[in-house]
Amino acid sequence: MSTQEQDIERLEQRLRHAAAELEAQHLPLGEPTEDWRRHLAFLNEREDTRFALLVPTRPRLEELLAYDQDDATFIEAFYHHLLGRESDPEGSAYYLRETAAFGRLFVLSSLLQAAPAQAHIHRQGIHLPPILRRLTRLHAMANRGSGAMNRLQMAAFWRLLRAWDKLKRRRWANTASLYRLLARNSAASQTRQVIANALLEIDQRQQALTERQQHEYARQGSLWQQVAELRRQTLSTPGGGEVGAPHVPAPPTDDDGAPSATALDAYYLAFEDAFRGEETQISDHLERYRDTWTRARQAGRRALDLGCGRGEWLRLLTQAGFEAHGIDLNTTMVAHCQAQGFAVEYQDALAALKHQADNSHALISGFHIAEHLPFEALFQLIAEAHRVLAPGGVLILETPNPENLIVASYSFYHDLTHRNPLTPPTLGFLYQFHGFQAVETRRFNPPPESTRIDAQDPAAERLDRLLMAPMDYAIIGTKDAPHRDTQGDPQRDSQGKESEQ
Repeated sequence: MSTQEQDIERLEQRLRHAAAELEAQHLPLGEPTEDWRRHLAFLNEREDTRFALLVPTRPRLEELLAYDQDDATFIEAFYHHLLGRESDPEGSAYYLRETAAFGRLFVLSSLLQAAPAQAHIHRQGIHLPPILRRLTRLHAMANRGSGAMNRLQMAAFWRLLRAWDKLKRRRWANTASLYRLLARNSAASQTRQVIANALLEIDQRQQALTERQQHEYARQGSLWQQVAELRRQTLSTPGGGEVGAPHVPAPPTDDDGAPSATALDAYYLAFEDAFRGEETQISDHLERYRDTWTRARQAGRRALDLGCGRGEWLRLLTQAGFEAHGIDLNTTMVAHCQAQGFAVEYQDALAALKHQADNSHALISGFHIAEHLPFEALFQLIAEAHRVLAPGGVLILETPNPENLIVASYSFYHDLTHRNPLTPPTLGFLYQFHGFQAVETRRFNPPPESTRIDAQDPAAERLDRLLMAPMDYAIIGTKDAPHRDTQGDPQRDSQGKESEQ
């Protein structure tokens, strides 16, 4: 093996390792700078709004009596605020009976004498209302009496509290309800702030992650270009031997002076990166066909992608359970897909279809290849696809949409290998001519809002519709699909169903 071939092999190993490393990474790639998880966990620990206090360390008498709540909630609340724990069944049953017999003021002043309550209040730095502290002392003094005197003191204390409770209960309920509402509003405001901070940190982390992914994909693209360059140097060196000096700046050429196929492959890979978008963006777009591949999956497992490019669609089909294989005429992209483990060959689309058996595939796709073909080749490709598809199988062809004025007159010609735009009715009619049924047109990728014309007159509105039309469309057809009644559907025309995404 020559030194040049060894260099290529080492570089390809580096590229496969980089691709495997990127594929194995799980999001997020690292911990956020700020612990937003802690902020979000805080929301789960927020106290029940039924027990909300406007100032938890300085509760008001009206809030603790909680006459805006029922007796059971009152008991749960004083366990929560004054004992620092949840109520137990036996304790709840006891205090429910005490509340029904003597009232909430009696029960509250009685509970505050307990050692656990005193310890919790001291530990949390809670300042009780002065009136409640005085009632607690009176209750304690009444309890310290003995015999008949004790009974008289307790009865008098009980009657005092009952009379005061009856006089003030409605006012206390209204005040407690007002304080509770203010506390809930304060808690809601704090919650919104916590969520806003957490979302901001997540967004910043996502932005950093996106930049990291773009860097990794750019690094892979650079490595593939190096592979193409080394191959090009090998082809341009007599006998494919070792190259002792850097390659000259001029691109390699065939005998007739035209650029070599390898040079064009390297150019087209760079063009895809610059104009078509990142692989993740393409994958997100292809997810819109999920309902289509789900339907096709009912017709079988085999899928063929014509012009598979970097393999985004093959990855989705494989994840969906298809036995997916692809073809492409770009050697660099074929190597890229093979390095990811996909079954991809260097082959012409029409030749690949002619080698497939009748009724052998559930799905055939071609994303942005139709506009590269002369009419005769496109005609045969659709005919062969119909032959190869199993009943119920689906053909997808996606192409730039000339209904968009900017696409038709300008951006279509960025790619110098494009022949001519194809209108949706023309491509749809080709499907129907070759026997496809349920022919559907889907339009994708609206242009940026900056393209829109801010004007109200009819001429400007008409021009605006041409400028804002989706920039791509797909024709989807099914072989031997059941007949669908289109009568009364305003979104169907003679071509079939039309949709815009």
